[in-house]
Amino acid sequence: MRKLLGLGAAVAVAFAVASTAGAKPLNWSGTLTLGLGTLPPSVITGGGVATVNGSAGPIPAHLGNIRLAASRGQVTGTGTAFVTDPETYAGINAVIIEAQPGTGTIGPISGAVASTMALTMNVMPLGGLARVCLIDLSCTAPNVLLIPLTQPTTMGGTIGIGIGGHLDGVAGALRISIEAAPWTVKTATAIDQTDDNTGAAAFHNVTRMGFAHGPASGTTSTAAVSGVLQIVSPSQVRTNLTQGSNVKVAAISELLIHFIPEPGLLLLIGSGVVGLVVLGRSRMRH
Repeated sequence: MRKLLGLGAAVAVAFAVASTAGAKPLNWSGTLTLGLGTLPPSVITGGGVATVNGSAGPIPAHLGNIRLAASRGQVTGTGTAFVTDPETYAGINAVIIEAQPGTGTIGPISGAVASTMALTMNVMPLGGLARVCLIDLSCTAPNVLLIPLTQPTTMGGTIGIGIGGHLDGVAGALRISIEAAPWTVKTATAIDQTDDNTGAAAFHNVTRMGFAHGPASGTTSTAAVSGVLQIVSPSQVRTNLTQGSNVKVAAISELLIHFIPEPGLLLLIGSGVVGLVVLGRSRMRH
């Protein structure tokens, strides 16, 4: 009986430790979704370690600020969206995005989700490159338009996706500009322009929602294992495609973060559960 109680206490302590979130690292797995107009979204998966600077008080803990560092693992990879409607994106065959979130801090998360307040820390660059493939899918010069997702400024700063600012790309007669914005946990909106049945331009809003919730769906325990955070960054793309010099395309980046246990903690919990099962069966046989 003592062994059974001891193992049960160990498992309980392990879960308690996993649910406590102070200013410490937390493992996470995540998905980066890059949406561009009516093209299929590009999805990149990965994970890493985040530094959570939330409440050091009792369980459950608010998620105050979260800091992601490129050096501690990230969602990184390449996503390709093929153009199947040449009338909408004339002269473009595909868009290939190579992306990796950079180092930045987002917060205060729980306060912004639960009220109308905005994030006071919302800058985290989305590094990488967008390749707009022209004429064919070789995506090589001169049939490619390269747009770095973040770019240095003449004043020594940085602009781009997840930061804010104006990006430009030119390839021959094709021009693309991007008005980027920082991350938010609120609703992000961008405008998409398409043709209606008469051939006239039709505009509609594209929205994506940020959110944060804990294992029990409350915002007071987001910084616990199984807590989930989604941040979004809207961008407005303008091109000189078929409808003139100001065709609008919505581009919204979504980063979904799911806090997961440390590998050692999973082993401890698994060993405790196995021990409880073995002891339970032993007691039943006796």
